[in-house]
Amino acid sequence: MSQPQEKKPAASAERRKYPRISTSNEVNYVLLDQNRQRVEEGKGRTLNLSQSGALLETTSPLKGSFIILMTLSLDGEQVRVRGRVAYTREADQPGHHLTGVRFTGSKKEHVNAIVAFVKAYYHHKHNGQNKQGQQSAEKTP
Repeated sequence: MSQPQEKKPAASAERRKYPRISTSNEVNYVLLDQNRQRVEEGKGRTLNLSQSGALLETTSPLKGSFIILMTLSLDGEQVRVRGRVAYTREADQPGHHLTGVRFTGSKKEHVNAIVAFVKAYYHHKHNGQNKQGQQSAEKTP
């Protein structure tokens, strides 16, 4: 007689407090050390966002404690959000690194940044699709 099998929770069960949305936004960043002194500046790309943080892809590992992410809103205003570097690891794609950022600024700062990132992402996504469609139509005899 066989023993009943215990059901184990799925290994990929989501344990995050807030859901994440996929994005692909170019951002500038300023990396700070534990004394909040500037260590590095560069460019990266957000891969996803939540109410509490973001996943950032860069070409080098981010060796610092704090980070400021900056992007332009669709209105041309600079949007900034402060965060703490939670981790940095090598990505599956060679020469790329992933950094988890936990937002530390005010709730208003978080919301403004998230709204700007999401609006820019969808704006670029839809404009990119429209341009591709126009280019395809132009090539059609």
